[in-house]
Amino acid sequence: MFPVPTGIRAAEGSNNLQTMLDQARPGDTISIPEGDYEGPIKITKPLVLLAKGNVKLTNPSDKAAVTIQSDNVTIQGIKIVDKRVNSEDASLVIRGNQNVLEQIVIETMGTGIQLREANSNTLHNIQVIGKVKERGAGSDAGHDHSKHLTKGQETPKSNVIAQKGNGIDLYDSHQNRIIANQVTNAFDGIYVERSNGNEITQNHVEKSRYGYHFMGTSGSILAENTGSENVTGAMLMETTKATVLGNQLLKQQKNPNSQGILLYEVTNSKLEGNQIEGNRVGLYLERSEGITVRQNQLKLNFIGMQLLNSRDNVLTENVFVSNVIQAQAQDSTTDRLDGNYWDNLQGLDVDGDARSDLPYEMNPFYLGLTDAVPPYQLFFQAPGFVFLEGLFTNGTGTTIRDAAPLMTPPESQTHDVGGGSSWLTGILGALLLLGSGSIIYTGVRKQ
Repeated sequence: MFPVPTGIRAAEGSNNLQTMLDQARPGDTISIPEGDYEGPIKITKPLVLLAKGNVKLTNPSDKAAVTIQSDNVTIQGIKIVDKRVNSEDASLVIRGNQNVLEQIVIETMGTGIQLREANSNTLHNIQVIGKVKERGAGSDAGHDHSKHLTKGQETPKSNVIAQKGNGIDLYDSHQNRIIANQVTNAFDGIYVERSNGNEITQNHVEKSRYGYHFMGTSGSILAENTGSENVTGAMLMETTKATVLGNQLLKQQKNPNSQGILLYEVTNSKLEGNQIEGNRVGLYLERSEGITVRQNQLKLNFIGMQLLNSRDNVLTENVFVSNVIQAQAQDSTTDRLDGNYWDNLQGLDVDGDARSDLPYEMNPFYLGLTDAVPPYQLFFQAPGFVFLEGLFTNGTGTTIRDAAPLMTPPESQTHDVGGGSSWLTGILGALLLLGSGSIIYTGVRKQ
């Protein structure tokens, strides 16, 4: 994928990889013979490291397995097995610019890769595998999501319980490209803090806390990624000018705080063309404004979408299909919904413009009541709740409404819409979701 510089030098019989690095000249290529090597190693000059066959670097020391303190370094094809537990430093640490890492496998009991003040790097086709055993569903839910939780003991001890670290972790690092990587069983799959203009594309994160976690970023791109069986698929907080495009967030449902995509204090951003399916809450916006939500599919979620204390957002051409509860809104009266498709719409198109002349209304009654008393969620769709919703809505003027909903889904999204929802679909979906964990809590405050 990437060009190899001239001046190739083959390693000559040494199994000490650091010796090879020290003897190389800037710009050289080191062909690493197949075999087992021992870390740590530090790269302090521009070099190309190419694995020939199976190259495994095992790190029994208390330092990072690989540290890059240079620009223009390429590493390709190695496997890193890090024996440390809960170390502050990741298995692979980058403190340089314009480096390229690809086709790397990292097995770690901490954080996989850290970028620190590292710009314009490319990470491609890397696997980060967390070797920490699961300690039960929801074990990470008590952590403070606003903190950078990767610290711990640096020296392994027999009585130390290994904690999950982040898969790929960026801090004060800008304009990096994170492409087609896989992270499994991490704390946060890809964590980005105080870092701007990063491109996160075509990655897959599963069985972690947050699949993709952005804190205090600007100009981030999250496109064509997948996330499954995490607590939350994508979490964006205190972020501006983000683009979330064409991602698949599936089956975040085993934790009472699970969401497909969660935006908290996010401004002037775009969510477009995402598939948000099979989650407890599909899309959640809180204290966010200036968000364009367009052409997303929200399907088979317990709650399709929630808006809380949000304003001046535009939601259009989205498809809501077979969610137990299609959408809820509270304290979000200035958001504009126009031209979305709701499969349970009781619409009427008199003028033939493919839009209903009757609005689709979202009622805040259920959200307000269950937010105050979460166990009441057991009574969803009960006749008494439906009756009370009708009384609450009548004459209050507080519902959020789609003034002109679509009668049929947009043509570009009809291939994956499926049949309309029904009371039976709602009942069965809710029973499955409620049976998979504890009662859902839908606010960000208790995560």
